[in-house]
Amino acid sequence: MHISKMVTMAIAAALVLGTSACSEDDAANNAVTSDLAIDKTTCESLAQKYPGLNGKKLTVGISPAPANYSTSDPKNPSNVIGIEPDLLNAAGQCLGFSTAYSKLDFAGLVPALQSGRIDLVAAGMYSSEERVKQVDFVNYMKASEASLVAAGNPKDIKALGDICGVTAALVVGTVENAIFDTQSKECEAAGKPALKTLNFPSIDRAQSALAQGEADIVLTDAGVAAYLAERNPDKLAVGFQLPTDFDFGFGVNKEATELRDGLNAALGQMYADGGLQKAMKRWGFSESQELQPAVVTS
Repeated sequence: MHISKMVTMAIAAALVLGTSACSEDDAANNAVTSDLAIDKTTCESLAQKYPGLNGKKLTVGISPAPANYSTSDPKNPSNVIGIEPDLLNAAGQCLGFSTAYSKLDFAGLVPALQSGRIDLVAAGMYSSEERVKQVDFVNYMKASEASLVAAGNPKDIKALGDICGVTAALVVGTVENAIFDTQSKECEAAGKPALKTLNFPSIDRAQSALAQGEADIVLTDAGVAAYLAERNPDKLAVGFQLPTDFDFGFGVNKEATELRDGLNAALGQMYADGGLQKAMKRWGFSESQELQPAVVTS
């Protein structure tokens, strides 16, 4: 299944990301020994193939949120948890690099990567066509959209066509903005009220607005929507699904080819060994989202 051609075109047009990164805060490396570790012989071979990664400390840009890709640990806010830190931790133990996390607003991540302020982006980011023109990606998992609504769905939002006149909480710089914008125009063309919007720098702020009754809907990855609803059942619920052709990826500067290719090799081995799938299951992602890791570049 695919999103409509109109929505796809709108997404491509809207994915010119902002140029300013907001407040930055460093978080410690998640240095626990990985249970996704690749076997020693394979790692020795990969380390010889990508020697420039051994001993390197990578600054990883994240947009922390109460979600399951990269987030601050509620038990220890200086630590970062999620599927992406788990995968990077395993890859780092194999290739010899370590990680430290830098917290940025979502729209500032790609500019920070392009400028060299960070080495990687790990923020549940889709490797959209527009982003791939700016940075390379190592894709590792398929994505699927879903809506978050208030518990009990009081506005009876059961499909994208039901959003006319409601208030959506948007995360600046994401593909969902284009989806909402296209549908809002369709509402107006049909003589219905346009969608009202509230803009936020991160998904945690957006879902908080929904939980507090300031907004009626949030559109995000289906796995993230399920994760948030499960943890806030009195406030949030998963609404309609919206299949897409997007994949999750780690963003890499186009000049950092050794890092890009080494990370792809490590993730590919984790996929072959079942470690990547183990991480997906741990963090609540569906088997239908499995993907052979691959480099995406323009």
